[in-house]
Amino acid sequence: MDNGLFFEALSVVWVFGFVIVLLVAWHLRQRRQIERLNMIHAERMKAMEKGIPLPELVTPDDDGGSGFGVSLRAAAWNPRWPLGVGALLVMGGLGTSVAFRLSSVDFHRELWPFGLIGVFLGVGMFFYYALTKPPSSRG
Repeated sequence: MDNGLFFEALSVVWVFGFVIVLLVAWHLRQRRQIERLNMIHAERMKAMEKGIPLPELVTPDDDGGSGFGVSLRAAAWNPRWPLGVGALLVMGGLGTSVAFRLSSVDFHRELWPFGLIGVFLGVGMFFYYALTKPPSSRG
């Protein structure tokens, strides 16, 4: 295998490997949530068969007055989302820079600094988190 071809294949795996890892993690998380809901459903059905009264999962007072039966606290954003976005941008930018720099085409080698855009956007997201993180997570 040619050395240049190896590095080009490695850079493609570097860039798209992170996307694949994220998709697998998302899938596993969704599957775990579905299994949890199925377990809760099975427990509630068995309790209903035995005549055991169960409290409602979401009460009208728990939804914050939205009337949709969905807890607004459960739908809140994770305050650490800039860290995840920043990590994705940094890794994507580094992967793009490495892919361009190791390319066998001279034109692509000259474009490697464009990957630094993603790196600096990711670092900016880290700074954004550091400046705006909630007071409860400081310390």
